[in-house]
Amino acid sequence: MRVLIVLLITLVACQVPGQRNPVAMRPIIDAHPPVPVPASATDPRQRVNVVLVPLVDHHRHLQSPAAARRGAEPPHRAVELPEDLAALLHERTQRWNDGFSLAGLYTEHSTLLDPTGPRWIRGRLAVANRVAQFFRAAYRVTPVAWGKDGSAGHVAGYFTRKDGVSTRYLGHVLLSLEKGDDGAWRIAAETPLFAGPVTPQPITAEQLVAQLDAAGIRRAVVLSLAYWFGSPSGEPVQDEYAMVRAENDWTAAEAARFPDRLVAFCSFNPLKDYALGEVERCAEHPHLVGLKLHFANSGVDVRNPAHLDRLRRVFRAANGHGLPIVAHLWVPDETYGREHSEIFLDRILTEAPDVVVQIAHFAGGGPGYSDDALAVFAEAISAGDPRTRNLYFDVTSVADGRRSEELMRSFAMRIREVGLERVLFGSDMAPPPAWQPWINFRMTVPLTGDEFRTIADNIAPYLR
Repeated sequence: MRVLIVLLITLVACQVPGQRNPVAMRPIIDAHPPVPVPASATDPRQRVNVVLVPLVDHHRHLQSPAAARRGAEPPHRAVELPEDLAALLHERTQRWNDGFSLAGLYTEHSTLLDPTGPRWIRGRLAVANRVAQFFRAAYRVTPVAWGKDGSAGHVAGYFTRKDGVSTRYLGHVLLSLEKGDDGAWRIAAETPLFAGPVTPQPITAEQLVAQLDAAGIRRAVVLSLAYWFGSPSGEPVQDEYAMVRAENDWTAAEAARFPDRLVAFCSFNPLKDYALGEVERCAEHPHLVGLKLHFANSGVDVRNPAHLDRLRRVFRAANGHGLPIVAHLWVPDETYGREHSEIFLDRILTEAPDVVVQIAHFAGGGPGYSDDALAVFAEAISAGDPRTRNLYFDVTSVADGRRSEELMRSFAMRIREVGLERVLFGSDMAPPPAWQPWINFRMTVPLTGDEFRTIADNIAPYLR
């Protein structure tokens, strides 16, 4: 009977020409263990009958052209080398495709990491012959850093080629140098990396909805990247608050193009003087429904009294306006763990008792998660702590298919401890195919089919 119902629903859905929402029906076949989507399944309505998929992606990002530029890896400026090191690179450029001639620039026992292997190649002639095969047209090494101490030295840079008046960046390279008894510098080790600096591209709502369609996911929560513009780890931004407002507005406008599919959260650095003002503005915006805070990107230290005070005020303001909060608690500090979560539970969460607070990445940074940090919340929930009544967790990027079985067993145990009903699926900025993060989650986390179904069906209260 259940199979018959699925077939009837599928037939009805397929009769609707141009249907934008491919998952008006819910899949009720749970293929466990998970079955990869077949290449022949070009229609998402076929896919949802093959693989159980989540209703909602609760942690997703769009990226404006301005944010793409902010997140780009601009090539470092070229530096001027001392005459002796510059001479070595000049000779390397002149002999770029002549292995026999290049060999004179390497030490007898030089080593190369072959990027196509990867494998190590050793010996002057073998290394030089392989380097001579890297490119089919002339190129050079553009240095961006160097150093030397006695008979040892190094040069870091890019493989580059002139393309008219512009420069093409083909790859990265680190040259370890050794000065011989004859006073000449030679290359003792070479580590190339391809390709060159990556320039991120904008991600629009149309692109995201197409990915959701392909994965069979009904809706997505879009978290603004505006906090990038207030990050202390990046280059200072001119008119910072204007850029923050513009990114939040752009994200809201993009999500508003698909109001039945996307909802948008605003964001900013909570330590900034404009933070409370942006809470007020976002609360009044017709297309912004929540707040995303990224502690790591914003340089937040919850143990710093000044930081703690600003965070408490932001949470209090969000609560007053009924704005749910997605909080990325993890910070790149080797001491991150229990202490940070205890401060959050005792001093910050209490300022937002009436709204949903969604802990991103299962209290980690993804991939993987921070068990010491998560344990604090799991213990509080198990003890019936009333402060956790509106607490939820997204599992975004925790299971990427490369974590250890031991970690995934611990992950599954913690999921059960916090309660399946509090666990939300998310995919962050995962590249296509959009179903891969869910497949990774299903294939590597030792939960039962019924448990996966519960998580797939979970919808955060702020979407209901």
